[in-house]
Amino acid sequence: MPDYSDPKTALTATSYAWTATLTLGPAQHGSNPSQDRTGSYSPPPGATVGTLLDGIRTIHAKENQIPVSDVTLVRSSLREK
Repeated sequence: MPDYSDPKTALTATSYAWTATLTLGPAQHGSNPSQDRTGSYSPPPGATVGTLLDGIRTIHAKENQIPVSDVTLVRSSLREK
């Protein structure tokens, strides 16, 4: 089974299901507001786990109108469909 915790791992399946928890601003000590997200992903050739995670952060930032640099990925899960 591939190591989906490594951002360099190639995504070779045709489709994936993912879940992620992201903060809505810079993470700080203590309680941080966050959102859970879920989705599916059909990777283009050459995609890696890092490619997917960067895309999730970018979408989250755009939808919440915050800079991508303020989005912290708290946890993620990825599985082949």
